[in-house]
Amino acid sequence: MPDRVDLSGHAALVTGAGRRLGQAFAMALAERGAAIDAHYGASEKGAAEVVSMAKAGGAAAAALQADLAEPAQAAALVDRAAAALGFVDILVNSASV
Repeated sequence: MPDRVDLSGHAALVTGAGRRLGQAFAMALAERGAAIDAHYGASEKGAAEVVSMAKAGGAAAAALQADLAEPAQAAALVDRAAAALGFVDILVNSASV
């Protein structure tokens, strides 16, 4: 198995990307070439760091705020993510309460 999988041409939505494991997952995907939708609840600064790093590496990226405890916001998140990047084909659920 290769050490580094090339994810160029893929787009990922990572929930909870503003902190801890979610941020690490998002950064690892971006380092491998995936475009990133960095979801955050309250960690805007951390999500902005993911977006900045992804863009510096040449990947498309967007930060998307949503309160996943609100059903309407949770339901709309995937559509918003797809609109931001054109599509989403990787989903990492890492948000926690």
